[in-house]
Amino acid sequence: MTENNHYIAGLIGKYLDNSLNADEKMALTEWINASDDNRHLFAELSDQQQLVANLQRFYAYDADRISRKISEQIPGFDQPIMRPVHRVHFIRRWGWAAAAALLLAGSAYLLVMNKKDQSPAIASNVTDITPGSQGAILTLADGRQVVLDSLTSGVVAQQSGTSIVLSDGKLKYDPSGEAVSDIQYNKMTTPKGRQFQLTLPDGTKVWLNAASSIRYPTVFAGKERKVEIYGEACFEVAKDANKPFLVNVNNKASIEVLGTLFNVNAYENEKTINTTLLDGSVKVINEPASVILKPGQQAQISNTPGGKIAIVNKPDIEKIMAWKSGLFNFEGANLEEVMRQLERWYNIDVVYENGIPDIQFMGEMSRQISLTDLLEILRRTEVDFRVEGRKLIVLNK
Repeated sequence: MTENNHYIAGLIGKYLDNSLNADEKMALTEWINASDDNRHLFAELSDQQQLVANLQRFYAYDADRISRKISEQIPGFDQPIMRPVHRVHFIRRWGWAAAAALLLAGSAYLLVMNKKDQSPAIASNVTDITPGSQGAILTLADGRQVVLDSLTSGVVAQQSGTSIVLSDGKLKYDPSGEAVSDIQYNKMTTPKGRQFQLTLPDGTKVWLNAASSIRYPTVFAGKERKVEIYGEACFEVAKDANKPFLVNVNNKASIEVLGTLFNVNAYENEKTINTTLLDGSVKVINEPASVILKPGQQAQISNTPGGKIAIVNKPDIEKIMAWKSGLFNFEGANLEEVMRQLERWYNIDVVYENGIPDIQFMGEMSRQISLTDLLEILRRTEVDFRVEGRKLIVLNK
């Protein structure tokens, strides 16, 4: 790698950190405008999500090369995590300048890897499936359904004196403030391959992960605010000491809160219902037992009848909240756990042809990577895959 590339990589790293001075901005601009290749490289390296995806793809196609480049160009980097030893390891964060430097070292690869001609194994064996995106289905009180993916910003509907407004791909409820005698309920559903954000009538923000739903009134009247959820959601509850916020979870447990930030994972095909508190205080109830969580704690309830409540201190918050940040975090996950996430996000069905290999994963990656690229990374483990339509078949190597 030339000294100039080291310098340019440093400039791109500073650009990503927004710390360029005037002379550095001029130098970077001159390099960008010097050639079409430079402009293309800058576009690739200055997009952080694309940079992460490119690093992961670089590793997937040439593990030996990337291990060697890391050890040569990034002193002190923990090289062993890059070795493919019966488990897949994704590239960890080591700084944008170093990441840019690594891909500049393989700039020829970076320029050609996004072309349509893929390796024969990929082209013949994998149908490219795009990742999930923003979208949801809104079911109104009268049963009418509105597909929010295709709508432009504006008023979606009127319900009991409340305006339902779509703005910047998010839904919010604007109550008129008038007294309402007839309480109506709406339901927001995210199919597989979709996630969405909405603001409830009281100002509470809700993020729905894929394959999830929330049912709620169009106006919170009375002495409490009550909603029902299935799947996974993150809540930032508007504070109102006079109206506790209640969450019915899968009709199996409930959560009571005055104002807080927490995540609930309650998919039917997961072993436990997990409530993780990030800020504030919540009471998790599974009759007749209940527990009060402190920030940084998680309540786990077995997803079977009569499950007891267990408190987990210091759960992996980064892993739990990765979906909301646009990431997969597979730290410590087994193959079944990983496949369940892929089913929900890529809208696929996973089947196992010859049993389920005992493999543990680690690391994280962007949820914007295509299924083709993700499977190339996973192929470095003891499994292979075959795709038939939207069915992913897991094969033992």
